[in-house]
Amino acid sequence: MSRLRLANPLPYEIGALYNRRQEIHARLGGQLQGGIATPSNSPFVILFTGEAGQQHGYRDHWEYEDGENILHYFGEGQEGDMQDSRGNRAIRQHLQNNKRLLIFQSLGKSQPYRFLGEFQFIYAYEQQGIVDTKGNLRKAIVFKLKPIDDEFNPFQNAIADSPRPALDLSATTSLHLTEIRTKQSLFKRRLLTVEKQCRVTGIADLRFLRASHIKPWAQCTNGDERIDENNGLLLSPHADFLFDRGWITFEGDGSLVRSDHLPQDVIERIGLNLEQGRKCGDFVGTQRNYLEYHRNAIFNQSFRNSVDPLSELLATSPS
Repeated sequence: MSRLRLANPLPYEIGALYNRRQEIHARLGGQLQGGIATPSNSPFVILFTGEAGQQHGYRDHWEYEDGENILHYFGEGQEGDMQDSRGNRAIRQHLQNNKRLLIFQSLGKSQPYRFLGEFQFIYAYEQQGIVDTKGNLRKAIVFKLKPIDDEFNPFQNAIADSPRPALDLSATTSLHLTEIRTKQSLFKRRLLTVEKQCRVTGIADLRFLRASHIKPWAQCTNGDERIDENNGLLLSPHADFLFDRGWITFEGDGSLVRSDHLPQDVIERIGLNLEQGRKCGDFVGTQRNYLEYHRNAIFNQSFRNSVDPLSELLATSPS
């Protein structure tokens, strides 16, 4: 894929949070309102995605297509049919105009924006029957955008990753591993449309979080469960460890459940609010189904089945 390059690197890190006015537009220019900003004096087209666009019929989403993760991004235009003009044309012609596409995710009113990375326009199509701001059906323009960096991994590395031996992989095995990595990346990208921050700490900067499956990857009955955004949580490293090992879980209404086997000394020193029954935000219907599995199959059980803690610690890769 051809890629536009600047003399200086972007002043943003994928997964980090930024103030739209002070740290995005003050640096790059462009309109302060709307979902597409087109600075006239800098080589960027800036796109914004998030829940706020759903009131105008915008439902950006990720799909796995021909071995790649593709973002379907709805164009601008709140009323009536979307037109191939202004911001929409800027997306479609960004390569011809020597512009780079940057995408930021809104985390809510008066909240910062999360940088999702640089993208490239692939294709545009029309979708009929999309409701506009006034409730009328209209034609929408949807852009297929490919991330420049295929593997989406701004998250913390695992606490105890065992060293992996060098293997001479066959072409078939290598292709299979590539597909797994791509689908793991798809899961992480989709998860951000459901979960905005750590349920336990409130941290929203992805560089300090983990993308954790509720029903573990290995125990999913089909591929759809593995890439289902509802089968996941954003958690800080300590919280992820406790959840993954079954020391904590959640009820469907968001109440935190703490294992009676978790040592009191750990509760007091770990630096997390593990108050039994405290509310950690609501869950949607499908998430509740996965959480029921976690409560029945992981909670109070996984830590009993783990390998010897000392052996695992000694096997950890040096940082």
